[in-house]
Amino acid sequence: MRIFIAVFVTLFTVSALLAQHHDGPYIVMYPDGLDYGEIPTDEVPDGKINFSVINHGNQPLVLTTVRACCGTRVNSYTQEPIAPADTGYVEVQFRIVPRPHRIRRTVTIQSNAENRQTAIFRIQGEVVEPKGDLSLE
Repeated sequence: MRIFIAVFVTLFTVSALLAQHHDGPYIVMYPDGLDYGEIPTDEVPDGKINFSVINHGNQPLVLTTVRACCGTRVNSYTQEPIAPADTGYVEVQFRIVPRPHRIRRTVTIQSNAENRQTAIFRIQGEVVEPKGDLSLE
């Protein structure tokens, strides 16, 4: 019985991996977004991030346009075609003001991907006042 289960699991895993074959370029971002959560005003990060763009397809992926909104700047990104099973990058920078507010930024990638020609990387979070010591002395 154990051998049967092991063979079944192996065949299922192999078939699942083979089923992930994508015809044409196929874009995947890693991570697929960034959530800072709550950031105390005295611990605001520098706002410089990099994320990966992976081609899970069988043809080269071309990033035709990479743009950002809301005071976010695209510093650089992979300009040459990304080969199948290869990884590119996007580097963005923005300023996080050290006062309470919501962070909602987007980076939009236009490409020749079959799964989505427009991919959006979302950056979010909230800057909050630091929680003070609430104990009474």
